Amino acid sequence: EIPYVRPFLYPKQEAALFHDQRWGIVEASTKSGKTLGCLAWITEQATIHGQPGQNFWWVAPINAQAHIAYRRLKRYLPIDTYKANETLRTIELVNGTVIWFRSAENPDSLYGEDVYAVVVDEATRCKPDAWTAVRTTLTATGGPARIIGNVKGRKNWAYRLARKAEAGAPDMHYARLTVHDAIDAGIFDREEAEDAKAHMSSAEYQELYEAIASGADDQFFHIEALGFVEDYPPHARVARAWDLAITPATRGGDPDYTVGAKLAWDGRQVYIVDVIEARDSPDRIVALIARTAIADGKLCDQVFEEEKGAAGAVMVEQFRRLLRDNPEMGRVYPAKLSGDKEVRAFHLASRINDGNGLVVVGAWNDAFLDQLDMFPDSTHDDQVDAAAHAFNHLVPRTYRAGRVYIPGITT
Repeated sequence: EIPYVRPFLYPKQEAALFHDQRWGIVEASTKSGKTLGCLAWITEQATIHGQPGQNFWWVAPINAQAHIAYRRLKRYLPIDTYKANETLRTIELVNGTVIWFRSAENPDSLYGEDVYAVVVDEATRCKPDAWTAVRTTLTATGGPARIIGNVKGRKNWAYRLARKAEAGAPDMHYARLTVHDAIDAGIFDREEAEDAKAHMSSAEYQELYEAIASGADDQFFHIEALGFVEDYPPHARVARAWDLAITPATRGGDPDYTVGAKLAWDGRQVYIVDVIEARDSPDRIVALIARTAIADGKLCDQVFEEEKGAAGAVMVEQFRRLLRDNPEMGRVYPAKLSGDKEVRAFHLASRINDGNGLVVVGAWNDAFLDQLDMFPDSTHDDQVDAAAHAFNHLVPRTYRAGRVYIPGITT
């Protein structure tokens, strides 16, 4: 047996990383101790919880950053407790576990391995495809991850994941380590922080030293205001709105999706309940809509975007006829187009940005939050458009002017 003593970590630094949640996201200032803390965490995962032959990863945006962490861990470990492979950049511990230091530059190279714990370093600078690949390596093992880095704007996957964790999503832990925490802990000089502040813009200092994203005014949807719940209230009104695109996926093409967004409204808060999307032939899309309407039940309205002119009205009538023969399906309503996408999404954004939006936890969450976060500049905004149609159907215009909906009384 080899005795192990965890290196000194100041209390907030230790609490940010050593907890029972599977997913730990830490937004941290420079020199606040996030790297040292994660080196201790991944080493403990490998030595205390690991078994011979199991792999543990440290993933950084580029090779040079991964090599920095590799060299530091070699300096920290007693020389007789590990074997280093300079070519592969691995550290094999005495119990047979292996810590790899990987680059996220080529996300495809990260697929295929089973990994038992991961640190994603400088996550805001890693490609989103890299996180997708890393996440798949943990599927078979159920391993945990610690995702750390400076704040770098709002339009990146790490920022969105941090907001999800901060909102209290299941099995997620959020922490922020600032320069003030590091100064109070005695690991950063106050004068150096003041000098940095004098030589940077307020936005740069805010992100790098206070771990707060700048550019909030650029956001149409403030996804950090969303909360996460397991279900919506049984008394709420429910509708699923459809944004149709009958185009199969093709090699090299990137057509729109058919999207069905299901929302609930309890008179005060809006719940994004479920989002499905598909690229397929017309007959398969129609079949998907029918199956989904049956699963939603007769209390869930089905809303279809109605294009201008007779063709739009005919299409809505066709879906009404398709669904009216089944008593288990909800009623069909048109969503008439009015204004551009931003105009249609305005009222939904208002509710969400005021802190009255909740997301029911599901596998579709990340893709939906991605579109919310990038709207209206995203390549695809089908999910946002469908959700806006559902909200505008559920919430009467009179309510938006001050009329309160009371379930079971107001219609």
